[in-house]
Amino acid sequence: MINAVPRYTSERLLGVASLAGVAIFLGVGIERPVWLDEANSVLIAARGFSGIVEGLRHENNLPGYYLLLSVWMRVFGDSEIALRSLSAIFYLGGCLAAGVLGKRAGGNARAGWYSAFFYACSPLAIRNAQNIRMYALLGMLSGVSALSFLELFWQGDRSWRGKTCFLVVNACGLATHVWFSFVLGAQFLAVVLFARRELRRFVALALAAAAPIVLLWGPFFVEQIRNGATSWMAPLSGGVILTAFTEFYGYVPAALLYGFATLAWTLSPAGQRLRTRNTHSHRVLAFLFAASLAAPLLICAVRPIYWPGRYAIIALPAIAALIGIVLAESAPRALLAGVCLLFLGFGIATQFAQREIAVDTQLPAGQSDRTTAEFLLQHATPGDAIVFTSLTRAAADYYFRRAHAEERFVEISFPQEIAGHLGWADSRMPPERQGALQAEAASAGARLCGIAAAGHKVWLYDGYSPQINAVLKGKLDAALTRRREYPLLGPYHSRIVEYDPPQSISASVAASFGPGSSTAVARAADVPRCRGSK
Repeated sequence: MINAVPRYTSERLLGVASLAGVAIFLGVGIERPVWLDEANSVLIAARGFSGIVEGLRHENNLPGYYLLLSVWMRVFGDSEIALRSLSAIFYLGGCLAAGVLGKRAGGNARAGWYSAFFYACSPLAIRNAQNIRMYALLGMLSGVSALSFLELFWQGDRSWRGKTCFLVVNACGLATHVWFSFVLGAQFLAVVLFARRELRRFVALALAAAAPIVLLWGPFFVEQIRNGATSWMAPLSGGVILTAFTEFYGYVPAALLYGFATLAWTLSPAGQRLRTRNTHSHRVLAFLFAASLAAPLLICAVRPIYWPGRYAIIALPAIAALIGIVLAESAPRALLAGVCLLFLGFGIATQFAQREIAVDTQLPAGQSDRTTAEFLLQHATPGDAIVFTSLTRAAADYYFRRAHAEERFVEISFPQEIAGHLGWADSRMPPERQGALQAEAASAGARLCGIAAAGHKVWLYDGYSPQINAVLKGKLDAALTRRREYPLLGPYHSRIVEYDPPQSISASVAASFGPGSSTAVARAADVPRCRGSK
């Protein structure tokens, strides 16, 4: 992982096992089904530059990763393997950044090697190494930023190369994700507390790094703040806040690992020698880790912006380097290698066990958005209507696009507004929203009734947000013939409901959709068949 080969037999064994483990973390499960956010990333990136800007105005993300993904797709295609390979490269870059960070802060290559190990074996890093999202990139950039910060403000680097690296990596980080601002925020606080004489230089460089994204994206960011894209996040409970610092390695492994490092640091003779040396860099790493997580968690007390398993990766390079330095210096070599082998083995076993499960979902093996899309591609005929409820459309559209079937079906989203932001939905149904949904259901139902009258079937994604779905589903049940329900599971659906064309649609049934519905049904029944229909 970095240019250091452990000299002892146990550590050589760990080195070989680690390389095999990294290959497993990257390769096993790389063909797993895409899920909502991954599919949405692909669909946005496929639009080109102007389409990316327009798509993200309705989301809550920044454009950096999407621009890279767009270029990557043009070169390597849009299969699951091709798309996940980009995140795999960023994962390897994150391992390297953590390793070099640990080497520079710890003062020796062995500390760097273990720092890279504890980054590579973090379930948070492994999960995002196969996630078609920006988080692996975010982890890598956070590590490089911490390294550049340490060299510029603690190790006396005054070169233009060092300043340029700091500017470029932080500009890229700020263009990748809003949470990267907490990386710079933690660095600012570290300068204020530990190196105030450098404050003016830090502020000047940080502002220069932030200027491009503020000037180019600022107006769009104001729109994003107001668009409701984070309204689905629930306020954090005290338990989640307390366990946020353990999600890098899992609850029990994190407790054991942190405890092992603490005991080695405080009780071993090597740990005592390490404490007597200049440990300023170690304190800075600990502070960067704690502050970059504490700040957003405090903000969550006012407005929820945290979601487990994703954003905390900004702090992973710092904690991996800190653990690597402490254990490399303080723990007995054979014991440390043995603990790491157990840790690695647990990660490998978990990777094989979850190789078919889509990231961030807990579906049974064989059930996914891909399975449902393949079922519809096999059983629905050209011109049939596919009705997407909740957040089911993005993944289906990805697989329809892969099958060159983008225009095979009539696609309807309910509520329709979700078609404009496939990555989030408002599942609330306050009284003031009920009237609008009833009117929309009447319009959509009339259109679907007309499509069915033309001899086509209607396929409804159901099982999530039942209160909202029931508004449209009740109208379809009254007007069409429900043929069968298929127990196909996805993150946002639990069944597909198949409706057959009715024998006839009476005026009274058509009128049940609302005023003007009879005319709407008649027009829908006369719609031309989609391309590819028989």
